[in-house]
Amino acid sequence: MNFIEIDVREMAPPEPMTAILSALSSLPKDAGLQVHHSRQPYPLYDKLMAAGWDYQCEKMSENYFLLLIFRPQA
Repeated sequence: MNFIEIDVREMAPPEPMTAILSALSSLPKDAGLQVHHSRQPYPLYDKLMAAGWDYQCEKMSENYFLLLIFRPQA
């Protein structure tokens, strides 16, 4: 799977969620989204699940989280 990469670490809330949701709305069908974030985006998770997306989030360091958002495998 190809991942489109965005970095929202320097954005103030609610800009990261807006940027992520906007990127997802224009994502090609065969791609996922790789997000560099400064915090665990808990409010985003319910929105992703409601829209049918899967995700994985890994804490890379104290203020750096790597979030992968992708369509569920069939």
